[in-house]
Amino acid sequence: MGFTSRDMYAEVVDSDLLRRALRRSGLSYQELADEATSELRRIARSERRKRRDDGVPDGVSKSLVERLVNQRTKTTHELRAIAIERSLGVTDGDLFAPRMLHGAHAVPRSA
Repeated sequence: MGFTSRDMYAEVVDSDLLRRALRRSGLSYQELADEATSELRRIARSERRKRRDDGVPDGVSKSLVERLVNQRTKTTHELRAIAIERSLGVTDGDLFAPRMLHGAHAVPRSA
């Protein structure tokens, strides 16, 4: 998926795959949120070095992880999605697909 500009979101590609990856990792929702937050800090440091640090989320909450796994929400910030994928040990882009949201319209972005 790679790093992108601000206002980019990622949508869960396959929620069953996300649940299986979480089960395989052996992490709880809170442990995954903590691990993804530390990964997001690494991403934020990298973005700061590239002078693109505005728009980087602060962290990943347990409730967000729970909502994503239980299909109560489908999208999250793209950098959060990358952090979650890396925390679960899967390749970037396996669990989430990039999506650009413009108001009420959701337009798929080409890779």
